Amino acid sequence: MITVKLPSTLNVNARGTLDIDDPVATLAELIDVIDRRVPGFRDQLDDSVFNFAVNDEMVLFRARDRELKDGDVVEVIPTISGG
Repeated sequence: MITVKLPSTLNVNARGTLDIDDPVATLAELIDVIDRRVPGFRDQLDDSVFNFAVNDEMVLFRARDRELKDGDVVEVIPTISGG
């Protein structure tokens, strides 16, 4: 199982987390599975406002290619910028 923690802007349930039991090998596959459960989820991520962390490690380069394994915790983190 992979646990996905979501920011309040993407909250899909009261807990703010999703437990994914489907077999997924990468973040891209995980996003596909979530999009099937929550139609439109992928479209919300395509606006480049979100980053990913896997097991508390930020994934900034080729994030969707990041390999996942059972027990991983994935966080979707809003990008913070300022000027």
